[in-house]
This record gives sequence, C-alpha cells and structure tokens, in this order.
Amino acid sequence: MTEGEKTLTDIEKLTAWFEAQIGTAETGANNVIYNTHYYGGSVNGDNFPWCCAFIWDGFRQCGLSSLFCDGDKTAYCPYVYNYARVHGQLVTGGYKAGDLLLYDWDGDGTADHIGFCTGASGGMVTVIEGNVGDRVMRLTRASSSVKAAFRPRYGGKDPSAAPQDDKGGAGRTSLTYTVKAGDSLWAIAERELGDGTMWDEIQKLNGIRGTIIYPGQVLVLPGRGGRSFAALRMTGRAGDS
Repeated sequence: MTEGEKTLTDIEKLTAWFEAQIGTAETGANNVIYNTHYYGGSVNGDNFPWCCAFIWDGFRQCGLSSLFCDGDKTAYCPYVYNYARVHGQLVTGGYKAGDLLLYDWDGDGTADHIGFCTGASGGMVTVIEGNVGDRVMRLTRASSSVKAAFRPRYGGKDPSAAPQDDKGGAGRTSLTYTVKAGDSLWAIAERELGDGTMWDEIQKLNGIRGTIIYPGQVLVLPGRGGRSFAALRMTGRAGDS
C-alpha cells in the first residue's frame, strides 16, 4: 500500500460496488446481469425476481460471500430472514450502513424484498435496491417500513469457532437443502425427511406459494435429527417490488 492509500473496510467495498450498479436495468422480464450470474445463464420471466440475487452478487463480487448467509447461495428473501434469525443476526431497529434491510409489503409475515443500507438518520434509511421499477435504485425510506434487517458480521470472526452442521460444514446451525435440477418438494421431503407428505411443511417453512422451486434455491428443512424449525414457519409469497 502506497503512502496515503486507504484500505477499504468491508462496508466501504460493498457500498462502492452497490453504488456503481445504480441505474442498471432489465433487458426483459427479470433478465438482468445479477440473475445471469446467479443462475449461470440468461433467464427471463416472472419466476425470477432479482432483488436478493443482486445482494448475493454484490457480496460475491466483493469477495465477501462468507458474510452473506455464510456463503449460502440464495436469491430468496425469506431464507435470508430465517438465516439471520437463527444465527442471532436479525435486528429490528437502529439500522445502519451495511445492514441488509428486509421488507414485508403485504404484512403477511414473509420477507418480500431486500436492499443494502448505506446510511440512516432521523427515522429514515438510505438504501440501494435491485428490482425497483425494473432497475437498481437508491431510495430513502422510513425506518418504520423495514420489517427487520440482517446484519452481517463485518470485521471478521474466527471460523474455527463457528458451529458445525450435521454434515460437518462450518458456520451453520440450520438444516438446509440446495435444490437440484429435476427436484420437487415431494421428492425432497421423501428423500431428506423420509416422508413425501411433508412437502407442504417445506413449502410453509420457506414461504413458497405453489410448488415452484428452482435449481440452486436453498431451502430450510423442517426438524430432522431431533432439531425443529417449527418456530420459523411463515406463509405467503416471497415476491419482489
């Protein structure tokens, strides 16, 4: 580092990246670069809202994927909310730069939208969000409009002290499954839980409306091996603005 050169903090790196994206727009129905990165190719249609894929891509591009749900690949707002809740990283006030703000537009208890907070003052938050009017925008919103926020553990933590999941992975206390091509909710319930009729438990827990799931989607599973996530159940849609 040369004299006068500043080492950016994690929040400064992310802020610079998100600010550089302002104005980026879709070229079709949810056909946008962040979805292309997430799905590994161009996608198009109503099944691909991208506010969360935008956040995922930002952390990835800044080399900070481990701070976003411990590196989990997800474009699903309820999953982010549940992860933060399970891992003690959910805050419901005192929002500040670096927080990932979650919104529940229809008041049904399910997180519908997410954005990156760049500052807060006087009961207002400044946030950069994707999939707003089909583009990335900087907005000022009332803090009261925020359901809660996921606060990443910026500044680092000792990975050797992170808890292990039931598959030996570092840093996870939740039971998750990553959807593969050809999967269905019934098949996942039958294979992972031993009972296909529990498909609707997975549906409710993850706030899925209908039965549509997609490869790469990370699902939280109901209790297995003596652990239960019944307290995390939510119903309703997980749409985008």
